[in-house]
Amino acid sequence: GEKKAPVPTLFIGGNHEASAYMQELFYGGWAAENVYFMGAANCIQFGGVRIAGLSGIFKERDHDMGRYEVPPYDASSLRSVYHVRNVEVYRLAQLLEPID
Repeated sequence: GEKKAPVPTLFIGGNHEASAYMQELFYGGWAAENVYFMGAANCIQFGGVRIAGLSGIFKERDHDMGRYEVPPYDASSLRSVYHVRNVEVYRLAQLLEPID
């Protein structure tokens, strides 16, 4: 059967998630009932706490590239799709208010 997270749960991506599904929620969204994916780079207010998150892992080769990966992924883009890009870091650097 289906299970529900017992408490509201937020998460960011790493490098072993379902990449195609996470790309559908690029700006964040509900991945399952009571489970919220924060997207590639996001800042949200949750339960009175301001939380920022950056999904992925750093890979210097891809950092300065734009997002070019589209499903169905080939072997190369299946790995590069979860690499952090400078534009996502830049988006979070624009935050003016402190993060809790």
